Amino acid sequence: MILDDLLGTDRVLVLDGAIGSEITRLGAPMDSPAWCGVANHSHPDVVRRVHVEYIRAGANIVTSNTFATCRHVLDGAGLGKKAATFTQRAVELAREAIDEAGVDAPVVVAGSMSNNLAWIPGKFSPDPRFKPTPEVEAANYREMAEALAEAGADLIVLEMMSDIEHASMLAEAARATGLPLWIGISSSLRPDGSVTAWDLHNEEPADRIDAEHRRAAAMPLTDVIDAMAGFEPQVMGIMHSTSTAMSPALRTLYQHWSGPVMAYPEATNLATIEPAAFAARCRDWVAGGVQIIGGCCGTTIEHIRAMVESLPDKVGPRSALA
Repeated sequence: MILDDLLGTDRVLVLDGAIGSEITRLGAPMDSPAWCGVANHSHPDVVRRVHVEYIRAGANIVTSNTFATCRHVLDGAGLGKKAATFTQRAVELAREAIDEAGVDAPVVVAGSMSNNLAWIPGKFSPDPRFKPTPEVEAANYREMAEALAEAGADLIVLEMMSDIEHASMLAEAARATGLPLWIGISSSLRPDGSVTAWDLHNEEPADRIDAEHRRAAAMPLTDVIDAMAGFEPQVMGIMHSTSTAMSPALRTLYQHWSGPVMAYPEATNLATIEPAAFAARCRDWVAGGVQIIGGCCGTTIEHIRAMVESLPDKVGPRSALA
């Protein structure tokens, strides 16, 4: 009911910023295959602190540190059997942070799910030793979604959706819990100004992609949007996309989705951008129809604080998107 009340107006809602990269920035080492997923166990105080600081900066929605706690991801770190425990602990840490932050405004917990795989150490390519079969993958997503629900997540947010096959498995698992479903789609900007679903080979340095990692044709963004809309999510949005890709991707989303929209860009063009400049871009997106606004990898607590201070009181019309 809190979510319905928040979304049922033209009020702007604040999503937090990066989780994994902030955990790293505040002192918790990352695991090469499983990235930030192990931190819920190894550095819970750091995870909790990240949430507390985002809430105090003005976040209405905090994202659990579960982007990389699915069983086949944690298998890369030898911790797959702990997947449900690590996932539930992440939600508990977010809940503890809400209590510790002591703010008056309502704050909800978004349980993050992704189609991330265990990485080859030092690469952004999946380690073939831990790549699950489709049947195992689907079962692992069900296990994770159930763990998020049992631990008390208010909603499930699918992050970095960029295809139909894997995203559909995730959406099915999330929807089966009965929790509200939010879907974040990642996009890539082509030289001709068009946008596609996120393309790893365009976005990451070649030396961080394994030579055996075959390049697949990027999927049309409209195909992913239409497929995900079929799962009747409560919210859809564009995330983990460069700041230059955000506006054209949002315009594409607006053509295929009439419900509430979220936006949170990633760090490719933000690592060297001052918080004030980031805040100005976010203000423009909100003025152009985005209701839920935040940041992804590389955005800091300072970026979110600056953003909150500059946001308009109400969401603007979609026709105003530059």
